[in-house]
Amino acid sequence: MVSRFRPARRLGLIGLLFASAGCSDWLSYDPGSLRYIEAEAMTRDLGPKPNLHGKPKLQAKVRETMARLYGPDPQFIRVPKGAPLMLGGRYLASHLREGDGQNARDRRIYEGDSFQDPKLRPQSGGYTVYRRNCLHCHGVTGAGDGPTAAFFFPRPRDFRRGIFKFTSTPTGARPHRDDLRRTIVKGLDGTSMPAFEPILSPSEIEQVVDYVIFLSLRGETELALIEEASISEEGDNDALGEDIVQEIVSGVFTRWKSAQAQVVNPAVARTEPTRESILRGRDLFLASDCKDCHGRLAKGDGASFVETKISDEIIFGGDPSKMADRVAALPEKVQALWKQKLDEWGNPLRPANLNRGKETTYKGGRRPIDIYWRIAKGINGAQMPGHYPSPFDDRKMWDIVNFVLALPYEPELLTEAPVAPTAGAPAVADARPR
Repeated sequence: MVSRFRPARRLGLIGLLFASAGCSDWLSYDPGSLRYIEAEAMTRDLGPKPNLHGKPKLQAKVRETMARLYGPDPQFIRVPKGAPLMLGGRYLASHLREGDGQNARDRRIYEGDSFQDPKLRPQSGGYTVYRRNCLHCHGVTGAGDGPTAAFFFPRPRDFRRGIFKFTSTPTGARPHRDDLRRTIVKGLDGTSMPAFEPILSPSEIEQVVDYVIFLSLRGETELALIEEASISEEGDNDALGEDIVQEIVSGVFTRWKSAQAQVVNPAVARTEPTRESILRGRDLFLASDCKDCHGRLAKGDGASFVETKISDEIIFGGDPSKMADRVAALPEKVQALWKQKLDEWGNPLRPANLNRGKETTYKGGRRPIDIYWRIAKGINGAQMPGHYPSPFDDRKMWDIVNFVLALPYEPELLTEAPVAPTAGAPAVADARPR
């Protein structure tokens, strides 16, 4: 059994006039005619190739299964049973279809659990909130391919693989609902992801959180079905049978559900940011692999990455669609290093500059707990690794957090720091970076 939802429709001029005059309690939104965009793997893995016919029957089966599970397009949303969404997915749209055939009826959905209660302000539904505020960057299907996406760096997130960078859950786990809510409410500093708290109500924020999760569930399912089809025989009538489909869907849902109970909480309270704690954090930073990426002065210019000047020229030096041409013009060794430093979506990475003074930004949040999560569990999809429980325990983690938060206001913490000794060599107390 599936729940079927429809987003809102526009009222038209007369209805709009009545609404603005207070004669209507409900104003909806025309979603237009939008279509989901298939994952690239549909063509790459199942489409025809030179001297091969591909797998058209399995392609069709994947498409039919996706339409049955999640709906044929954004205007008709289906929610598989057991999906990890609020109220069974009710926040996704403005209408709920009940019944089948001639008995089917579309009913408006209002805030809270009640239907058709004139005392309750109507909700527009996650699809409508997403279309108004998110689609131009993240795209219809959540692929990060909206019409403005190419003009932003970093590019908007692709939700379809279920990978979200800034989370409070273990490395590789799906995000907690609070993580998505926090990103929508506060935005991501240093990126084009704005804070939506000033323009969206708490209810609308919950609606769009649900819609982002829906797009991710849908995308993960599609990719898993394509992968299953790619290892199946085209002539196998049992390929992508109902038992296999249910196993795939259950696996996708379970990963999201289990993440809601997996927040990485520190075992001890934050250490007070005393001078001793800050200096201990600095010494840990310099003695660890942190400096290899972030650099000796924490300016995001470590030796593990392409030189910042070259990186900036490649990323910002012209037409975004011709970035590959600029990379191809690099010396072979630099090209190789560049290609090693891409994120899971194929976009270039740059370690954070933690030493920009008052301009220092922290994409995942600037609260102590936000910095703790970045160091402890890393950044999903990027090359920032987790450092907890090894090599840092909780107390060491808090010392590094205190150092990172103090550094923008005290750059001398690093400019006047002794060079970390190498194995078997004595420390040089008065050494300075050259």
